[in-house]
Amino acid sequence: MRRFAAAVVLSVIVAIVLSGCGGSSPEEKWAGSVCSDVGDWKSQVQKAADDVKTQLQSPEAGTLAAINADVKSAVDATQQLATDLKSTKPPDTEAGTQAKQQIDSLASQLDTTVTEAKQTLDSVPEGASLTETVQKLAPLVPDLSSLLASASSTLSSVQASASEIKDGFEKADSCKQFR
Repeated sequence: MRRFAAAVVLSVIVAIVLSGCGGSSPEEKWAGSVCSDVGDWKSQVQKAADDVKTQLQSPEAGTLAAINADVKSAVDATQQLATDLKSTKPPDTEAGTQAKQQIDSLASQLDTTVTEAKQTLDSVPEGASLTETVQKLAPLVPDLSSLLASASSTLSSVQASASEIKDGFEKADSCKQFR
């Protein structure tokens, strides 16, 4: 029984010591979450935009449904990113608060684009021809592409805002894609 109790105590001590070693800072955890969310979104939107471009270049049977599905996929991904960014808690520092303001501004821009994209999708009449659908939806592609650039720009700006935030972005594995 004593050996068991000693083993349990030793395990607890080792766990406490190890939890203090190699841990991520709050800035690194926050940056990692933001970069992961933006990276996932960027991949989804880029794929949807590429698919729409391909569909528009060589329309065929099913093009309309494919374009609608791709646009909806990009809109859903954008809406999810806005939600994720708003819910991610920044480090409890002045720099964290400032960085969160920049991220929230991006999230608001994402929300605006989602609203506009949904209105554009809704403006396509049921049974519209491929030509009419393309004319209505084509403006969404540059809008989504500009969001990709805006997201990258925002991340660069946030990274440059304070040394501890910059350090978090430099250390977070998921932020490598934005360096």
